[in-house]
Amino acid sequence: MFSALVISTCCTAATISTQERLPIEVIPVKVVNSIDYGTIFSQDEYREKVGLPLLFAQPNVTSITPATHGIWERLPDDKMRWTYRVYCDNAQSMNLGFGRYNMPQSGSMIILNETFDFQIRPFTSEDNKDHGELWTPIVPSNQAVIEIIVDRREKRFVSQNIELTSINAGYRGFKSGEGRGASGACNIDVLCSTGDNWWNEIPSVGVYTLNGFATCSGAMINNTAEDQTPYFLTANHCGVTSSSDATIVVYWNYQNSYCRTPGSGDSGGNGNGSFSQFTSGSTMRATRSYTDFTLTELSSDPSPGWGVTWSGWSRSSSTGGVGAGIHHPSTAEKRISIPDYSSSSGEYWNVNWSQGTTEPGSSGSPLYDSSHRIVGQLCCGSAACGNDSNDYYGRSIGLSWSGSSSSSLSAWLDPLGTNPTGIDSLNPGIAQTGACCVGSSGSCINIYESNCIAGGGTFLGEGTSCDDGGCEPDPTCDSDINGDGITDVSDILALVGAWGSSDADADVNGDGVVGVADLLMLIDAWGPC
Repeated sequence: MFSALVISTCCTAATISTQERLPIEVIPVKVVNSIDYGTIFSQDEYREKVGLPLLFAQPNVTSITPATHGIWERLPDDKMRWTYRVYCDNAQSMNLGFGRYNMPQSGSMIILNETFDFQIRPFTSEDNKDHGELWTPIVPSNQAVIEIIVDRREKRFVSQNIELTSINAGYRGFKSGEGRGASGACNIDVLCSTGDNWWNEIPSVGVYTLNGFATCSGAMINNTAEDQTPYFLTANHCGVTSSSDATIVVYWNYQNSYCRTPGSGDSGGNGNGSFSQFTSGSTMRATRSYTDFTLTELSSDPSPGWGVTWSGWSRSSSTGGVGAGIHHPSTAEKRISIPDYSSSSGEYWNVNWSQGTTEPGSSGSPLYDSSHRIVGQLCCGSAACGNDSNDYYGRSIGLSWSGSSSSSLSAWLDPLGTNPTGIDSLNPGIAQTGACCVGSSGSCINIYESNCIAGGGTFLGEGTSCDDGGCEPDPTCDSDINGDGITDVSDILALVGAWGSSDADADVNGDGVVGVADLLMLIDAWGPC
């Protein structure tokens, strides 16, 4: 037996002590088919020509449960541990899809590489979602070890409710050993000065995997309630559907730690970004091939500590001059590109780049106008380092705004129903929400000042809350007939003057006749309102 190991996680810089593990060679293994690189690269070239999403892995359908595969061990404190591993001899990375995932309170699952020095953060019962699936980030190795620890009394529950259904062997991207996935040298890191004015938007953009083998880019997008609902905008052609939405894994803040000089060999090589911040799973909300958009709602909120933001958007028919594109070319670290021009052309924005470019894997990424608001997402085009070709972004915000909730954006991005032409980005790290009074009925919502004012509301200040009751309407005082704020003799005189009539001001009880009943109510309410 190996002595106790110390391993580093992919999610923190800290190290954790682990239980003594079995030697890797005695852990039962599932071996999947080798990758035929020649054939798969030829297929990728064809996919790129016809504008299909970039693939990075070869899927292998399977059915593996703790009841049918792997090995169970007894641990101290009445615990049980199940271990299994998967292997592809010539893969660059591995990722896993669990078609059934329902972890009990006592259970946790980690995914490691074969040397146990790389670990994805523990998955627990908090990762149980309504869709019942769990898809993991990549392990940068040709094999992955699955380890579940659970109370002995819940071993059977785990065996019946955890099923590995997809083993995905990576052959490109995500810093593979051969450098496939490094983007073109002309691209510009977001840490370069070009990105200096875009830090309300840069953290909203992420690269994601789908079904364990496809990849695109997308962005968190704000809504009029500014309630941080995790809506994620991407392209329809990337393939997020009601059948595949649960398989999405979005990586946040995957960017180089310094500005690599554009055009240099450094800029054209692998970066040093981290995959440690990720969100798994989603529910597709709206999609349409016209303007090529998909809006999906992530199954959990990104950790507040990651600093993820929500991009604003505009329904305008003009980009107002120079904006930017922020994206992940070829699954590489996040880049920023600046247009030479962008103009509307039917259902698309026609964009030519003056700085940077896009590549396969950038699909679904946002195009921003000069006001830093999303106006569409990357559909297609042939731009690349070394050419001056154009790209095309679907004009989803403007042209797919109204209609059925399943094929338009307004139902999701405008829950307040204020129908604005645009809203700004939401950066929870630099501003506080406050109570916004809407109308005169006492309606209140906690949002940002700029959006409160844009919607015609009254902002009560940063840090205020609807719970404080500041938007409640002033109390009515029906007995105050003359409106001076007090019920007294002057009101009696006014009531007597209207006796027997239907005067609405003097008809305190609203029965249509000014009489004794109104006089009695007035006397009962005597004094200040």
